Amino acid sequence: MSDLPILILGGSYAGLMAASRLRKQAPQARIVLISDQPYLQQRIRWHEALAGHRVKRAALAPLLAKARIEFIQARVLAWDAVANEVLVETAEGQRSLSYHGVICALGSVSQLPQWSGAEHCWPLSFAQPLAQRAAELRELAAQGGHLAVIGSGLAGVECASELAERYPKLQVSLIGPPPLADFCPASRAHVNRVLQRLGVQVFNARVVAADEQGLWLDDGHYLACERRLWCGGLRANPLLTESGLPLTTDGRVRVAADLRVTGFANAWAAGDCAAVTLGDGRTQRLSCASAMPTGGHAGEALGDWLHGRPTQPLAFAYVMRCVSLGRRDGIWQLTDAYDVERPRWLGGRRAALIKWLLCAMVWVVPRWELASGRRLYLWPRPPVVAPTIEQECV
Repeated sequence: MSDLPILILGGSYAGLMAASRLRKQAPQARIVLISDQPYLQQRIRWHEALAGHRVKRAALAPLLAKARIEFIQARVLAWDAVANEVLVETAEGQRSLSYHGVICALGSVSQLPQWSGAEHCWPLSFAQPLAQRAAELRELAAQGGHLAVIGSGLAGVECASELAERYPKLQVSLIGPPPLADFCPASRAHVNRVLQRLGVQVFNARVVAADEQGLWLDDGHYLACERRLWCGGLRANPLLTESGLPLTTDGRVRVAADLRVTGFANAWAAGDCAAVTLGDGRTQRLSCASAMPTGGHAGEALGDWLHGRPTQPLAFAYVMRCVSLGRRDGIWQLTDAYDVERPRWLGGRRAALIKWLLCAMVWVVPRWELASGRRLYLWPRPPVVAPTIEQECV
């Protein structure tokens, strides 16, 4: 085995699952995880943090040390996959790291829109000081101010409902297409009822410009508001655009069935930055639901490669989507294996409990796997087993 390390780029759900499974597969390998964040943060609970709830975080260095994995807190500046080198920036300065193998789990970022005045919006991102924003929203609510949440997907609906429930005096607007458009009609109707009960004003419109006092909508209306929260525009880490790697039109890394980067024998990608093709030909959505399975599989595949064993294709199936609507309500939406909604759903407290349990699972499992060295997580798989890589080449 080479003396050069195996690098894992990214320290969120996909990166930690990759580290855990790789350590299990290759006990003697030198593994180095690089992240610009010193903590594992519960990104799927940021809406709770904005509402002033306490959300736990875990320091990465001691967590990884339990699994004999080195941790470097650094920002990845460049990645030369041909030369097998990564340029990083630490508190001490820049340094270049050579590697034997690599897993890219750099995740996604929230990019502000291109319309005029976008800089007046708060992005829901790692760069956002959540504690400071929560304090500002608490003060805004005390004054009866107005918050506009832009984006009616999962993040937008969760933020709008959470903040409206937490601060009844806060005026909350949700702007975008009809909320949760890819859920079944009955569950969408439940969402609309809850938003109405919480006093959230829904605008089925697009924002075309912003200033310090409000937003212009594409229907010609001007919406005055003191604060604007941007909950859209998720995109794979923009660093990848400069990497020379094969990318899709939305900036994600092209990967084979085993998540190996197309054209590179010693590089894998997982999580939001990987363009994993589903069985129906579509690409997986950016989500926590696929981060842990793809991270775990990438770690196992790289471990097989280190030992000269054939790598296997990812076998993963979607089962459901969950969204919280404040602390006491939510939606559990059943899907097929390809993430298409089915008519079955749950709402109310039972759905809120399911969402809480899922958040607890993704928080606990990577840490427990690293600490115990055991596989504790089995992700859902499609009913028909896919062929191996060798079979596909026959």
